[in-house]
Amino acid sequence: MIMTECIEAKTTTIVNGYHKVRFGKNKYRAHRWVWELVNGKIAEGLVIDHICRNRACVAIDHLRMVTQQENIMAGLHNIDNRSNCNQGHPFIKENIMVRKNGRRECAECNRERSRCNWAAKKGAA
Repeated sequence: MIMTECIEAKTTTIVNGYHKVRFGKNKYRAHRWVWELVNGKIAEGLVIDHICRNRACVAIDHLRMVTQQENIMAGLHNIDNRSNCNQGHPFIKENIMVRKNGRRECAECNRERSRCNWAAKKGAA
């Protein structure tokens, strides 16, 4: 599916990159207001995710209703969406480890942390 261009809200109130709209005494995040205008109420426990990752965007085909966990996992910080860890090690199959809780980590960073911890314990003994 080809995504259309972003349509950015043009409001003066911006909080953490999200545009807000006001109707009477009520304030709404612009993307949530547009979603409810087109699709109805947002289901309990769900959030509106920007597929385009642009918080100012209100294009309806750039929005989807998901759980908070799905929203977090889709974020740019997620290991699945990055080619390298914060230290620059490549995220390739051989360099990804999965913890018991399902969290993925850079195996090289984990090895370096273990070496430092071991050296610190050995020095303290």
